[in-house]
Amino acid sequence: MRFDPYQILRILAKHEVDHIVVGGIGGVLHGSPMPTDDLDIVPALQKTNLDHLANALNEINARLQLADEPEGIKIDFSGKDLQRWIVDFRFLNLSTDFGRLDILHKPAGTSGYQDLAAQAEHLNLEDLEVRVAALEDIIRSKQAVGRERDLEQLPTLRLLLERKKTGIRPGQEVFFPWELSEIKGTVVEIRGAGPAAQAMVRVKVPGGGDEVLPLAVRHLRPVTR
Repeated sequence: MRFDPYQILRILAKHEVDHIVVGGIGGVLHGSPMPTDDLDIVPALQKTNLDHLANALNEINARLQLADEPEGIKIDFSGKDLQRWIVDFRFLNLSTDFGRLDILHKPAGTSGYQDLAAQAEHLNLEDLEVRVAALEDIIRSKQAVGRERDLEQLPTLRLLLERKKTGIRPGQEVFFPWELSEIKGTVVEIRGAGPAAQAMVRVKVPGGGDEVLPLAVRHLRPVTR
């Protein structure tokens, strides 16, 4: 079964499920290149929202994943059952027609939906707008889990967080000092972090061509519209 988080998120959006993406896909949506094979979400626990979630789970053919049932157990989900299961069991591991989906009550290091909602961001996955836990909260949770695979992701996630704090990102137009003036260019890539971070900036050169220059991020100024 091919893992396709876009399709799961599309159907959650179709059913207007209020949720926050966490875990590995949360990191990917913030720019992490680290691979993952499941989608982790934290839903709001209001009855109406869980009814919507149940409808979405039934559409993606969600099945309870158990160690002795590799294909999972098919259940006709209801909002009432989800309320009890998510709170009592703290998480549900599901297999779906589009890969694994984990539904969490309180991800490690957090107190749950309201805690994450305070800093959650709206990020894009193709044509979808997805609500994602803040990078700081994803890092906090992975630290608290403490599994080897989560700890291995922390250096990459912390690097992304440092880059984010510079306010400069790939695709952004920036000014940089040149002789006694400034030149405008477009950031292609960020390398490193902190004071030593460098940006690869594409600029127009006389004659109509492009050139990519390595520049210190601290010397760049974002173009404001």
